[in-house]
Amino acid sequence: MVEDEDYRRKAKIALVAIVLLASLAVFASFVAFAYYCYILVAEEGLKVFTFKQLHSATGGFSKSNVVGHGGFGLVYRGVLNDGRKVGIKLMDQAGKQGEGEFKVEVELLSRLHSPYLLALLGYCSDHNHKLLVYEFMENGGLQEHLYPVSNKNSSVTSVNLDWETRLRIALEAAKGLEYLHEHVSLL
Repeated sequence: MVEDEDYRRKAKIALVAIVLLASLAVFASFVAFAYYCYILVAEEGLKVFTFKQLHSATGGFSKSNVVGHGGFGLVYRGVLNDGRKVGIKLMDQAGKQGEGEFKVEVELLSRLHSPYLLALLGYCSDHNHKLLVYEFMENGGLQEHLYPVSNKNSSVTSVNLDWETRLRIALEAAKGLEYLHEHVSLL
């Protein structure tokens, strides 16, 4: 009798352990699958370009196609083979950003989806060249409208903005910053 009860107790413990281990394995599989799907969704639709494609799209990175500049490089107007207009940011080589850091930046930028931010369409990482490809702002950038300069080479027709329009733009820019601050995790 004692052996029978001891056997039943050990069988119950073994059954509980098996159920717990099986549950843990299912949970771990679910987490791994969810992470895999998350990575796929984050990179879905993100196109990998060659330097040659983007060189061609910008007319050889012609000065006439420069639409802006920032702390990390020049931004060019480009036209892809499918006729789509894009903004192409050629990252400064002086930054010496490593391949790993660039891939992390691309992954992070690919997750940003807001009506207040330009969407990242793709990227290029060929040897020493690192480029980001964004939607093109057909009506130009904010600076061109806030501080219009008469430039015959500019394709943007600038108008003086009234204060109500400037306030609306400032509020929308603040919403974009709020999105980045509140809804984007760097992890």
